[in-house]
Amino acid sequence: MSASEPNQKLSESQVVIDALTQAMERFVSDWESRQSPPNLEDYVSVVDPQHRFLLIELIKIDLEFRWQQFNFPKRILEYLDDFPILEEPEVPVDLLYEEFHLRRQNGFEVDPAEYIGLISTANSQLGQLFELDHAYSTTKMLNHPPLQVFKQFQPGDCVDDFELLTLLGKGAFAKVFQARQNSMQRIVALKISEDSSDEPQTLAQLDHDNIVRVFDQRLLTDQKIRLLYMQYLPGGTLQSVVEIVRNTAPDERSGRILVNALDQSLDLRGESRPAESLTYQKFQTLSWSESICWLGIRLAQALHYAHQKGVLHRDIKPANVLLTAEGIPKLADFNISFSSHVSGTTPAAYFGGSLAYMSPEQLEAYDPTDARLPESLDERSDLYSLGLMLSELLTGTRPFHDPSIQSSWSDLLKQMIQQRKTGISLAAYPQHLPSDCPEHLVSVLQKCLAPDPAHRWRSGAELASQLELCLNPRAQQILFPASKSWFTILKGWEVPLVVLIVAIPNILAGIFNFFHNQKHIVEHLKNSQDAFWKIQSAINMIAYPTGLGLIGWLTWLLLRFAADSETDPQSDLQKSIVMQKRCLRLGHYAALICTAEWIIAGIAYPISMHYAIGSLPATAYIHFLGSLILCGLIAASYPFFGVTYFSLHTIYPRLIQNSDFTQLAPDSYQQLKRLSWVYLIMAFLVPTLSIASLAMINLNDKIAIGILTVAGTLGAVSIFRIFQTLQADLDALEELSRRVHSSLK
Repeated sequence: MSASEPNQKLSESQVVIDALTQAMERFVSDWESRQSPPNLEDYVSVVDPQHRFLLIELIKIDLEFRWQQFNFPKRILEYLDDFPILEEPEVPVDLLYEEFHLRRQNGFEVDPAEYIGLISTANSQLGQLFELDHAYSTTKMLNHPPLQVFKQFQPGDCVDDFELLTLLGKGAFAKVFQARQNSMQRIVALKISEDSSDEPQTLAQLDHDNIVRVFDQRLLTDQKIRLLYMQYLPGGTLQSVVEIVRNTAPDERSGRILVNALDQSLDLRGESRPAESLTYQKFQTLSWSESICWLGIRLAQALHYAHQKGVLHRDIKPANVLLTAEGIPKLADFNISFSSHVSGTTPAAYFGGSLAYMSPEQLEAYDPTDARLPESLDERSDLYSLGLMLSELLTGTRPFHDPSIQSSWSDLLKQMIQQRKTGISLAAYPQHLPSDCPEHLVSVLQKCLAPDPAHRWRSGAELASQLELCLNPRAQQILFPASKSWFTILKGWEVPLVVLIVAIPNILAGIFNFFHNQKHIVEHLKNSQDAFWKIQSAINMIAYPTGLGLIGWLTWLLLRFAADSETDPQSDLQKSIVMQKRCLRLGHYAALICTAEWIIAGIAYPISMHYAIGSLPATAYIHFLGSLILCGLIAASYPFFGVTYFSLHTIYPRLIQNSDFTQLAPDSYQQLKRLSWVYLIMAFLVPTLSIASLAMINLNDKIAIGILTVAGTLGAVSIFRIFQTLQADLDALEELSRRVHSSLK
């Protein structure tokens, strides 16, 4: 598949839909301007492959006008006589559904059984329709609004306190103008619509930097029209950005696309470009993936804010995201949103949306033949739509091919539902992705588009934090390592590797300490050689298995919790935080265990030797204790850095895979950074003290001093490099945590 093919298919499909819509709009216009019904055959071409689909939609419009607005009622059976094509392959049940409800709305007592027995081939679907308990929802593709809203107002008109300047956009139920409010002498965006929704009450609850600010409303009661005036945003919408993306090759996309879209919109409206704006300048330096994340973070935060206020948007699409002159996105058009805090509203009363961006469950609720109710939708449906819009911005194409327009509106919905429930893979089409697109960004958007809402992000805040992570490459590499990275490959070997990281420096320190004590203590004590070997073997046989086993067990506990979290995403939040903190301190625990065992051994050696061969000189007691403590401190600092770095990159990501990685406050990373400074000082200081002590005891032992000097220098250099890397890793995580926590305040 070529990179341009999906865009071409989308374009061809859009051409078909536009042609169908134009035919329907012309039919509506003719109905409104004539005194008698227009002839259906004049609007349908028999050669047109979409003939049957268009015919069904025109009949729905014809039915509504005949039954509700004019006295020309006509029954479905008459349409079947006029157009036999309607019966192939079977009569569309949505036509029967529309007539049933239109007759009821006009005061007729209609028994569903009349329709159930009317056409045997449609009985099963009709039975399902009439068994539904929720309110009537039209199956029409085109919901034509009142005539005066669209035809009466034009640029240059004066409406109430407003002078209409230019048309900014129009939709199914409203027109939006750039207007001058004379009383306040300010430019506003004026939305003219039928007075039929609670949008102003809904928007009045919302005060967020990324939601369009509504000033007030006025009602023209004689015309049943609402004037809703809000802040004017000259940057256009994300729809213009999508159009530029479609015509730009993936590797040529950058933040300049957004700047170009802004410039075009500002030039069109005669606005000056905000050249001094830091945000405007920033987009010129961002990659396209970074630009998508930047926009997505702000929109996800806006949705989170609205959802906390009990408001669902339910119509997320590029045309409903307005841009300031600097490129800051703001959610608009809550006309079909549902607020649980507005008295007298129900989700069904405000249900709608743009089909192309609907979640599978929203499409099901939109389909009258489906049993799902609008009340069943929650914030995850909005997040699906946002993820779909961001995917389109990133790739230049929607991840779903448009369904074939062949039979009925209901069949079209079912095709779309099936596509979304089957699921998609954004990574399956790498030719649409910029080459520098982070792997994690694809995963984040993929999770937004999960067919099952339970598998999506739980809130806008969680999605925003994941997109924030995509802007922090170092933190992203730690928390979500690439599938081909070494840390991912080592999955399953964490326990033996942690044990090995701890064991190696301790074994080397133990060997050095053994020969050092034997030469400087044991050789000067009579009849002590055999006793020393036995004591050495006994202590090592106890200390190493105990210490390494304990460290392995602590590592295994973390991994078991991570595995349990994968199977149970609803695991205890507090316990998850505790386990994350333990993981960050695993190196510290390993160092403490090692140090404790070396100190205990430093006491056990002279006491055991005392009981084995009798009293020892005072210097021997001190020498035993001092040498083991110094070796223990050296051996402890190395495991701290090794285990901390390893667990941060292999175990910590597993702990946060199915939880919110922002649970830990920035303080957790600060504490670990301070702790690493302590161990770094110890790693440099203790070998120096050991060399000095050895020189004081026996300056002629040049071999031991040389070994300790070389090993200490190499070890200190290695430790310092790991320390620098670890500090940079923790700085990245701290910055990420700080940004996410501040955005939620």
